[in-house]
Formats: sequence, structure tokens, C-alpha cells
Amino acid sequence: MTINKQSCLFQAVLIFLLLFIMTMTVHAEKRYASDQVEVLLRTGPSHQHAIVRMLKSGDAVEVLERDKAKGYSRVRAKGGSEGWVLSRHLMAEPSARELLEDLSLQISGAESKVDGPGAQASLIRLEFETLTKQIVAVEKDNQVLLEDLINIRQTAADAIALESQHQEMLQQNTVMEAKLVELEKENATLSSHIQRDWFYAGAIVLFTGLLLGLLIPRVQWRKRSRFSDF
Repeated sequence: MTINKQSCLFQAVLIFLLLFIMTMTVHAEKRYASDQVEVLLRTGPSHQHAIVRMLKSGDAVEVLERDKAKGYSRVRAKGGSEGWVLSRHLMAEPSARELLEDLSLQISGAESKVDGPGAQASLIRLEFETLTKQIVAVEKDNQVLLEDLINIRQTAADAIALESQHQEMLQQNTVMEAKLVELEKENATLSSHIQRDWFYAGAIVLFTGLLLGLLIPRVQWRKRSRFSDF
């Protein structure tokens, strides 16, 4: 019985140390990709920058820099890839589902051992239930994040539609400006024709007046000369 108690105490201390080490990883700036969320690794701290790669749920990354104003963190992923991700998509601990799978394996292993201590299985079961509750909470958070992602995608789609409308309006404006230039040319040509026609009309009137001015006196003089002959 004393040996079993010592074994249970040793295992409890070991589990406490493991939990303490997991807590200390937060201070080492180690983070994990959020559970069930598409984590995009980008070249810069905004959704406008190019996507470097997709991080899988539970992927461990090293935080190199934080931009609190924009809500992004610069990280180094496994394999050496560096880029920016949304800070809210990072977790201080591994994915709850991965921990749950590990605990399931531990429970299976503990139950398969006939001589294994029952205290260890009880502790693991307790932690299993705790993580199950955490998964429910994480899934609720994920639902909120997914709604945010849908809103972001809708906003991006609206921005693309607005940009398309803007380009279409620019093209229409270019066409209208070309038509305006053409109308101005036609107006200038028409004005030139009108001025020329008025010039010709004035010249004709002037010529007719001069001609009449020369002919009328002669006609009157001939009439007078005829009357004088009588």
C-alpha cells in the first residue's frame, strides 16, 4: 500500500510539473494556430498582403514581433517560414482537440494495464472531462471567429465589386470625354462654315450693291436723254 501511495504521489507531482511547464511556454512566446480556423500566414500585417501559406490547426509557431495597432503578429512557422498572422488566431497552448486525443490514448493505455494504478486513470479522466468542457468553449469561440471571417470575406467581395464599378465608371467617363472632344471639333467646324457662309453672303450683297450703284445712274441718264430728244 505504501508503494502504491508513493507511486500515486509521484505521478501527481509529475502531472503538476507537466502542467507547470505548459504554463511556462506562454512566457517563451511560443504559440499555436487556433483550433478549426483557417490561419493565413501573410507577407505583411494586413489582409491586403500576399498569402505565404496556410497554418494547420495546432501548428506551433514562434512569435517574433507584435503589431498591437493592427492586431497582427510576426511569427516563424515550422520549416523556417516567416510571416504575419492575426494575433487572435494564436493560442498559448496546443489545440484542445490534440490534447484530448493524447489523453484518450493515455486513458486507453492506462486501462489496458491490469497492474496500473487506478489513481492515474482517475486523474486523466478528470482532465479529459475538463478538456471536453474547454472544447465546447473553444467551439463557441470558433463560431464567432468564423462569423468574423465570413464578414471579412463579404467586405472583401464588396470592395472588389466597388472597384469593378469604379473601373466601369472610369471607362464610361473616358468614352464621354472622347465624345465631348468630337462634338467640340464638329462645333468648331460648323462655326467655321457659318462664318464662311456669312462672309460669302456679305460679299454678294456688297457686290450687288456696287453693281446696282453703277447701273441705276446710267439707266436714269439714258431716260433723261431720251426725254430731252423729244
